[in-house]
This record gives sequence, structure tokens and C-alpha cells, in this order.
Amino acid sequence: MSIDIGGAFREGFWRTFARNGLVLVGVFAAIALATTVLLETMTVALLEGVLGFFEGLSPEELEELGIPEEEHEQQVSELESLLADARESPFAIPGVPASLVAVGLLVTALLAEAASLIAIRVFASDETDTVPREFVTDNIVLATLNGFVGGIVVWALIIVGLVFFVVPGIILAVLFYFLRQEIALKDKNFIQAMADSWRITKGHRIEVFVIGLVLVLASRLEEASGFAVGLATSVGGSVTAAVVGGVLTAFGAAVVTRAYVQIDDETETEEEFEDPYAKALGPDDLPR
Repeated sequence: MSIDIGGAFREGFWRTFARNGLVLVGVFAAIALATTVLLETMTVALLEGVLGFFEGLSPEELEELGIPEEEHEQQVSELESLLADARESPFAIPGVPASLVAVGLLVTALLAEAASLIAIRVFASDETDTVPREFVTDNIVLATLNGFVGGIVVWALIIVGLVFFVVPGIILAVLFYFLRQEIALKDKNFIQAMADSWRITKGHRIEVFVIGLVLVLASRLEEASGFAVGLATSVGGSVTAAVVGGVLTAFGAAVVTRAYVQIDDETETEEEFEDPYAKALGPDDLPR
């Protein structure tokens, strides 16, 4: 039985705009906005560090590095211009060390991973009003770490595949598409989740590819909406991108999870079915 792609998208849309789906949209949007603040703050911190390094170079050090004085002055001038532009960002926080911003980015990445796993648990259930407490607390720390590390491993494999040969990269993306569903719903570590995602996509890989392609194309709406509003106001552009990104992240999690539920239900049915003739005959099976 193939995946009902239309059904997965219809259910995903409906679940995204249910009460608990909208809560998750808000969480994803808040994380996206926090990430924007941290990235723009990091840009300022890094530029300040690089500018300070170049300004602190002595004539002797410039000579050792083989940098002419005129070129050094030009580099400093360009860095000052870039830093001035970066400081004009309404989301950049001046004076924050890059190391502290890096910690903040790691924390937001882990929060985003946890939110994704919680969303999967919500969208796989029949609950549409609230986010049950157990979805947020049950094994969430270990699941988040497995999802985070597993995501890095999968993306590294995909990137390697895309760099050398495009097709293997796409195939790997399809094979490991249900990594987070296996972690969130079955409490598996990322290695088991990768293996079982590979297994359950067998026979459904074309449908999985189509779902992934549509969601990738839909994700372009975040950039387009942010750019359009950003022409009028940079703050509005960033906020719009965060909100649209929150909607698309929740919608993507809902669609993929509803597709996963179809496959998982089918797999469990096949495992429960036992052919009575696939085993040795006993005394009661022989004709009398």
C-alpha cells in the first residue's frame, strides 16, 4: 500500500491550524526570532574581533605578514564599514562576546530540536487542543540529544553525497527522512532510528521524495515573505520571516508525521499478521 500523499498534506494542514498546532507555530517562530537576534549579534561580535586584530597590528607585524600599509588601511576601512552596517541591525546586541553568543546558538538549536520532537508526538496523536505534559517531559533530554546528533550525521552524509554525486545525496535524504519520528515516538537512539527509517521507507521512497520536494519548495515562502516585507522595514521582514517560518516548520512536521503514521500502521499490521502455513505442521493439522 502506497502513502496517501494528499491525505498526509490535508491532515498536516488541519493539524497545523488546530489549537495545539498554533501553539507549536508560536514556539517555532519564537525560536526562529531568537536565532536571528543571536546570528546578527554574532556578526557584530566577529567583526569587532577581526577589526580589533587588524588595528592592533604593528608595522613590524605587517611586514612579517607581507601586508603593505596601504592595503592594511583599506582592509581596516572596509571592516569599519561592514561593522557600522552590522550595528545598524535592530536585532544586533552590541558588546556581547562571541563565545557567549555561540553558547546561545547551541541552546536555541537544542530547543528547536526538542520542539520538533514534541511536535511529532503531538501530530502523531489524536490530541488537537492541548500539548499533553508527557509529550514534553518523557525522555525528552535523551531524545533531543539523539535527534541533534542524528541530524548532524544525516546532514553530513547528505552533503557529502551532494558534493560528489547529486543522486546519492537525495537518496540518503529519503532513506533517513523519518529519523526524528523514530526517535520521538519509539524512543530509539539515532543509530537505530537511521536503520529503521531506512527499513520503513522501503517501497515508499518515491512518495517520500515527493513529500520532501513539495515541503522544500514551500519553505521558499519564508525567504520570499521576509524579503517582500523587508523592503519596507527590516524589523517587519525579520518578524514576518520568523512567523512564516514557524508556520512552515509546524506544517512540515505535521505532514511528515502523518505520512509516517500511515507507514507505521501498515508495518505493524504486517508484523501482526502471521501466515498459518508458514510454519511446520503439527499433529492437529494432519488429516485423519
